[in-house]
Amino acid sequence: MSSSYKSPAGIKLRTSGYDTFMGLDVSRDTAALDTGEQQHLSQCENGFCDWRGQVCRDAGADFVQGLRPVEEICFYSSEKVVYAERAGDGINLVSEDDHIKLTAFPLSSVVTSAVFNKKAIFFSSGQPVQRYDGTNYTVNTSPALAALQPSFGVAVARRLAVSGIRGRETEIHLSRVDDDGIFPEDEAIDSTNVLRAGYIDIGNQLGTSEIITGLAKFEQSRLAVFTNDRVLIYQIDANINLWALDDRASINIGCLSHSTIQRAGTDILFCSRSGVHSLRRSVENGLTIEGASLSDKVDILYRELLASVKDPKQIKAVYDQDLGQYHIFFPQSGGIISKRLTLTLRSGELGPSWSTGEFLNARSGAFLGGRLVYGTSGGIYNVRKIEDEAEVHPDMVITTPMLWHGSFVDTKSVQSILLQATGNGDAKLEIIDDEGNTLASQDFQISESPDDNSFQNVPLSRQYERPLSVRYRGAQYRLTVAGKGLCRIIGFGVLIRK
Repeated sequence: MSSSYKSPAGIKLRTSGYDTFMGLDVSRDTAALDTGEQQHLSQCENGFCDWRGQVCRDAGADFVQGLRPVEEICFYSSEKVVYAERAGDGINLVSEDDHIKLTAFPLSSVVTSAVFNKKAIFFSSGQPVQRYDGTNYTVNTSPALAALQPSFGVAVARRLAVSGIRGRETEIHLSRVDDDGIFPEDEAIDSTNVLRAGYIDIGNQLGTSEIITGLAKFEQSRLAVFTNDRVLIYQIDANINLWALDDRASINIGCLSHSTIQRAGTDILFCSRSGVHSLRRSVENGLTIEGASLSDKVDILYRELLASVKDPKQIKAVYDQDLGQYHIFFPQSGGIISKRLTLTLRSGELGPSWSTGEFLNARSGAFLGGRLVYGTSGGIYNVRKIEDEAEVHPDMVITTPMLWHGSFVDTKSVQSILLQATGNGDAKLEIIDDEGNTLASQDFQISESPDDNSFQNVPLSRQYERPLSVRYRGAQYRLTVAGKGLCRIIGFGVLIRK
């Protein structure tokens, strides 16, 4: 960034510029985050930092249907979803084709889902397993499964694996190949069919009193078994005689909610007590499987959100494959308010970034074939692309850490501010000094049309300069952006009298 050609003669200015934004960082005090380039933020709500370091407003959404809080959502076909909504007397199952099953689960239930044999399957601890085939809701016909009443399940190697069983918390039961109506105790005792149902008990593998907290399909035919404090990997095959524990995997990180486990490419993302982790192949040798922490920058914020949820099993997540975003939902007490923490996986040297949001009070989600659906406190919504105009849009709020423009002790005299942005939006910029006083505010109309404040010598797409006469030692800059469609904040500069 360079000094403005509008500067009065005889006044020397220096520009303190900020760009290439890195998302949230609460691992250091807000007074120790002023870096200029690769600048972290103290607040990034309803926006995210893309792979270029621009802050983009989150996409808007279109209402689909429903009026009640949506606790779980699942695609039952390539285009349509079925969801569990909380009503006054229980939890109903509702599809986009308006097929409804009233009070499918008690009101206190934590509902999870899976897809197997082209059916959406819903689980809740101590309750019969419900299935939806696009037309009818049925209870699973397996007597063994009716007795197990598992909390969650996942499809792997042409079998349905279930766990979270009361009184049998270290067991995983797997159905017969391609048949979720037959589980181990449904099989004949003397059966030698290699495709038969079977079960795995990991109790003696643990050596502690841990219990299974989640299941996930890893790669093509591996089953990741999550406990309170570790992950075990099993090789699962259609042939029951080929099942085996993968002893090259050593992951001492537990999972707190099955519904946070999401596949992200070849990796698995999940939430533990301490943060967000990935399960992946080792980069060094490609053979061993390891875990990696992704949330060190937001560790305190993550634990605050975790503590705000009554039951950790209520925390859910969805992975948007197109944008590379992992959204985690933290429903608050009362059934209306829900907070979101988002990890944006970026390529290149910038790495992942973090942001937050409360848009629509989203509490669950599902993604398939480019369609991202939020289950909210008032029905389901289709989330659009960031460049699309939608029925409702969030207001983006970003706040910088304390900016010192060099010295921590000298008072700076600011002449003007230069904002570089593209897209459309009504922006309000507030300046708060190091004593918490709001010194000034400025309004910007960000537009795709040519702007009078454009500088030909600065190679960024949109520039807006405003006079600003304030003095401070350090200040935070808060930008609130409303509007529809695409809006990107590229950077800004503060012009200071020398």
